[in-house]
Amino acid sequence: MNTNKILETEKKVLKVYKNNNPSIHFVDKSKKKFNSRKLSMDNLILHNLKFPKKMFQGASLLDCGAGTGDTTISFNNWGANCTLIDINDEALTRAKLVFKKFKKIGSKNYFKKQSIFSLKLKKKFDIVTSIGVIHHTEYPLLALKKISKFIKKDGFLILGCATPEGFFQRNLQRYIISNFANLNNEAEVEQVAKYLFKNHLIRAHKFSGRSIKAIIHDTYVNPKIHGLTFDEINKNLQKEFSFYSAAPNINQVTDPASPLTYNSDYFTRLKNMTLLPSLTWMHNADQYLNYLKNDNKKLKNLKIITNKISKSFNNFNSETKINKKKINKLLSKNITLCKKNLFKTRIINEHKKFLLEIRNLLDNIEKKNINKIKDLLDKNKILFKKSSGLGNNYYIFQKK
Repeated sequence: MNTNKILETEKKVLKVYKNNNPSIHFVDKSKKKFNSRKLSMDNLILHNLKFPKKMFQGASLLDCGAGTGDTTISFNNWGANCTLIDINDEALTRAKLVFKKFKKIGSKNYFKKQSIFSLKLKKKFDIVTSIGVIHHTEYPLLALKKISKFIKKDGFLILGCATPEGFFQRNLQRYIISNFANLNNEAEVEQVAKYLFKNHLIRAHKFSGRSIKAIIHDTYVNPKIHGLTFDEINKNLQKEFSFYSAAPNINQVTDPASPLTYNSDYFTRLKNMTLLPSLTWMHNADQYLNYLKNDNKKLKNLKIITNKISKSFNNFNSETKINKKKINKLLSKNITLCKKNLFKTRIINEHKKFLLEIRNLLDNIEKKNINKIKDLLDKNKILFKKSSGLGNNYYIFQKK
């Protein structure tokens, strides 16, 4: 662990967030805003993550990287006594005002300016949460280890974290912007982002309720976004924790139309998909398991190469060197695999088109013609359409 690197990254990220804090959802502006944010949290925690509200009643909760309190206040309203930790004193000042206005009567809440990496507390908690935080640190897996040690036996960790796959398109956007703006120049980044990714920003604003300026700073100006795969998180926790749930559910088909997927009842809309495992259970026949094994093998190489492509852009910043030749080679391999039409499904066909659009983009980006790139992006059918990936994946783990 390099303490200087930790402090340097925290300083850079803090500077961005003091200028435009992305955790502000304006819950203090009106009861409507407050209820809207609370409904979003209801859908995420109670519905998608299947975590009952009663689990918060009387619980001690530690929120690591609580920011402005716009999220933590929902946990408090469900009955938790909250301890809010953040390195941003301005954010904590606002969090205190949010709690003063909306806190559950009789609850006891505490606010502490502190880094996750140097956090020292005398107690452990029933629930520890950290949403949209650890991927902005120098060592996200170490940050995960630090916060998880404050959980009681049988307690829960609620984690929101970017993944290399989910954040791939936005990392690609960061790369594109870096060809036409200095990522350390906020004004330049804002100008290019609004020109090239206007529709994405409008859509992100609509779904998140955050200002477009805050979204730009959080997604493009922010110097550190180091996503973790589920496998990395699970491997880091599995000795002491058991997996409870995820949103989007890692075991089910999800809706590509929504970036947060909070308000979609997949089991109603895609209920016929459950026939596949049901047939396996009903027949209890080895040949069905063999089919699944064979299908799993077919996807192995596609997954390996996809992970390499995603990680090529993971943690992208102004100093990152992109090896386009190597990435194009990986893209071509996956395009070939998709052409074999592994399962003769629409998603594989669309993925092939998606990869072709990425390759076309990389072939043209070096020409440094922003208007040409804008025309190219507008003509795309898949790349940067809809949600442009998924900012955060959410998980709950229980301590053994």
